[in-house]
Amino acid sequence: MAITPEKMLTGLVGDVAVLDNRVKELEGKDPSSSITGIHEALADIMEKIAKLEEKAPEEQAPPTPNWATADQERARELWDWLIKWCRETLYPMYASEHWRPCWYEHPQLRIQLTWLAHFHDWAYEPKAPPTRAAEWHARWWPFIRDNILSPTVLNSELFRCGHKVTDRKMLHEVPIGADEAAFEDGGLDDYVKEFVERRPKKEPKEKKGD
Repeated sequence: MAITPEKMLTGLVGDVAVLDNRVKELEGKDPSSSITGIHEALADIMEKIAKLEEKAPEEQAPPTPNWATADQERARELWDWLIKWCRETLYPMYASEHWRPCWYEHPQLRIQLTWLAHFHDWAYEPKAPPTRAAEWHARWWPFIRDNILSPTVLNSELFRCGHKVTDRKMLHEVPIGADEAAFEDGGLDDYVKEFVERRPKKEPKEKKGD
C-alpha cells in the first residue's frame, strides 16, 4: 500500500517529538554521547520533509502540449487531437451553449482549450483518482467557461462573435438564420491546413558518421 502524505506527516510529527525529548535530556549534560543520534534523527526528518514536498509520480501531470515549438507534423497532430476532443467531448457535453463556430480562429482560446483538453485526458486515465475529475469539473472547466469562452462575458474571446448585437463591433459575425452555436462554420479544415503550412518543417535527423 502506498504511503500517503497524511501518514508521512504523522510520522514526521512523531520524529520531531522524539527529537525534542532528546534535546531536553541533554540540557546541562555533555551532549557528545547523544550527538550522533540527534544527527541521525535530523537527517531522517529532512528526508521526510523532502518527500512531502514532492508529489507522487502518479499525481504529476505530463507536460502540456506546446504550440510554440510545434513543427508541421506536431501541429497537425495537435489540431487533430484538439478538434476530436472538442467535437466529441467538450462541445456536446459541456460547451454547446457557450460556443461559436469561429472558435478555431482565436489563438488564445486554442491555447486555453489545449490545456483544458490535456487535463481532461489526465483526469480520465484508467487509474486516475476521482479527485482529478472533480478538480477538472469544479475548477478548470468553470474557469474557461466563465472567463475565456462564454460569448455573454464582456471581453471574453467570443464576446464579439455570433449574430449581430446592437452597439457591439463584431469580430466574426454569424448571419441571421445560421446557427451561431454550430461547432464550426465550414472554414476549419482550410484554416488548419494554412496554419500547419506556416509552421517549420521537421528537421531531418543527422545520420551517424556525418
